[in-house]
Amino acid sequence: MTITPLLIVLLNVCLLVGGQIVWKIALNRTPLNGINDLGLVLMQPYILLGCLLYGVATLIWFYALSRFDLSRVYPLQSIAYVFGAFFGWVVFKETFTSSQWMGLLLLVGGAFLLAK
Repeated sequence: MTITPLLIVLLNVCLLVGGQIVWKIALNRTPLNGINDLGLVLMQPYILLGCLLYGVATLIWFYALSRFDLSRVYPLQSIAYVFGAFFGWVVFKETFTSSQWMGLLLLVGGAFLLAK
């Protein structure tokens, strides 16, 4: 099986977005209202899980950078914005304007063109 840049970046993006989702869940439960809350927030299990996901994503990114052109894989990470917005909409019931939806479609189109 050939590992393509798109597959590696997709895995990296999924881990990054997963990290953002669990951080958002943690911060919804224990908001960061000031520097005095930082220790409490940082010790939340979901914050730690998000850090773990980011750590694994970083190792995958190192692999991508060692194998593929930066000019090809880095722009593909823009799909993380799309995934993040989608999960914000689905998981957190966030709302979007028509111009935001259009922007997401443009990002998908750009990522598709870059993946070719």
